[in-house]
Amino acid sequence: MRRLASVALAAVAAALLAACGGGGDDSVSETPGPTSASATPASVTPTPSPSDLPTLATPTAPPTSPTDVTPASVVAGRVTAVTDGCVEVTTDDAAVWSLTGDAQVALGDTVRATVADLAADAAPCGKGRGARLEKIEVAGP
Repeated sequence: MRRLASVALAAVAAALLAACGGGGDDSVSETPGPTSASATPASVTPTPSPSDLPTLATPTAPPTSPTDVTPASVVAGRVTAVTDGCVEVTTDDAAVWSLTGDAQVALGDTVRATVADLAADAAPCGKGRGARLEKIEVAGP
């Protein structure tokens, strides 16, 4: 029985040494096979390519200033007055614009208007900041 146990123990030890690559002549070296680009060590971080997008951090609070900045030549708001040749638009921040020009809009419409400066000798058509109406789009009632 002891002889059987020692033979089994020797077989297990030989199998472990063979699996680990040890227990033999260390002078024999294996020729390394071709290396692949994906086989990088865990401690080395790959350099990102220029086409990789950066990862943004999770926001901790809502933005404190508007993130959709409207160009200076665009006025967006609600139509608060319509007269012949003049449209008055009040923006979300309560700025009033008096837009000189013809427009097919109704009182209360939500609009987006492209504007330009008034001519130097022209006066605003209403009580708000004056501008010349170039284009107006109705976004909703």
